[in-house]
Amino acid sequence: MKRIIKAILRPPFAYTRYVYLRYIKHGFYASAEVMSHEMALSAVSEFPMSYFGYYNVSPENDKGQVLYCVPSSDGNVTLYYRDDEGEHQIGETAAHNLQQGCMSQWGYTNPNKAYYNRYNKATDMYEGVVYNADAQKEIDILPMPIYALSKQEDYALSLNFDRLAVMRPDYGYFCHRNIVLPSNDEDGIWHVDIATKEVKLIITLQQLIDLKPADTMDGARHKVNHIDISPDGKRFMFLHRWVGPKGRFMRLITANADGSEMYILNGDKMTSHSYWVDNSRIVSFCYTPETGDAYVMFEDKTGNRKLVSKKLPTTDGHPSTINQGEWMVTDSYPGHDAMSRLYLYNIKTDDLICLGRFYQPLKYKGPGRIDLHPKWNMQGTKVYFESGHNGKRRLYSINVAELLK
Repeated sequence: MKRIIKAILRPPFAYTRYVYLRYIKHGFYASAEVMSHEMALSAVSEFPMSYFGYYNVSPENDKGQVLYCVPSSDGNVTLYYRDDEGEHQIGETAAHNLQQGCMSQWGYTNPNKAYYNRYNKATDMYEGVVYNADAQKEIDILPMPIYALSKQEDYALSLNFDRLAVMRPDYGYFCHRNIVLPSNDEDGIWHVDIATKEVKLIITLQQLIDLKPADTMDGARHKVNHIDISPDGKRFMFLHRWVGPKGRFMRLITANADGSEMYILNGDKMTSHSYWVDNSRIVSFCYTPETGDAYVMFEDKTGNRKLVSKKLPTTDGHPSTINQGEWMVTDSYPGHDAMSRLYLYNIKTDDLICLGRFYQPLKYKGPGRIDLHPKWNMQGTKVYFESGHNGKRRLYSINVAELLK
């Protein structure tokens, strides 16, 4: 038996060796380890599987109601919210993915409103839905799916989820078959007026190609992704990515709400996950010549940028901040010990705290992987995140109120 094991762990069984080191030697006995007894970790839903989505939106509103998706056997998900009275069903949708859910989010000006995306089979179109939790009914339909919603709730920004389905399946929707993508002049970022329902293409892919074109764009296909709107709603950021014969490239760009005054913050080797700290500063995990791969603080439209801290991990994570950037939460992908790590960082004091380690089973990989995607509640007292440490994808919360004091 020992000879067999040794043979398996030698080449050409390199992947088997990796699995052994990561998931057998370290992972089988591991589950979750929260670093302080003062922090309470709890699953949000009674369902065995649940998740919310990305890291830049809170699943909890000012009333303490929490949104989450529950997968069903037909491939759809059902959107619920939970409060002190129990779990309440909002609606079912086929417009979803495991990384960003159905883009569900609460309103900021009206916490009773919940927004999410769905597929309308009658029109063969994706659309946005506005739901009133108090009235427990759907109150409005938007002509395009939401990617980002302004905190003033006056407009949303959208993109072509079919293009993501073709070029970046992790974030696309898959209700359409035999997809034919529009030309670069007819695709990009759309502005959706919430009140009037007016839809306008404000930035085209061709405009992005013409914005300081690079030779790496020759023969490449282009897309936009990861749109996020500044707190005051006046600017937004997004990633312009292209993939071609010379490789995969990307730029972090900001623009006014109408698509004007585009500004390239960073490019074009690597920019991954970013977050508006306030109306002028953006924290991003990215590459710059000065810092290498690191968390960098950018000042919009100035060219000013600086390393956030030498203490933060130099591996990719999903940052978000509270209190004008005083506190930042981020995470890491699973290491060789099969553990994803959750971090809390104080920008003012340069203190880094590991909130916990969470085991991620090998079966969750590729577009179905489980990233922690940590996000704050609106009060800044809890951190929500997804994890598979108990064998199923679930949404958890961890109370950090005492720690922040």
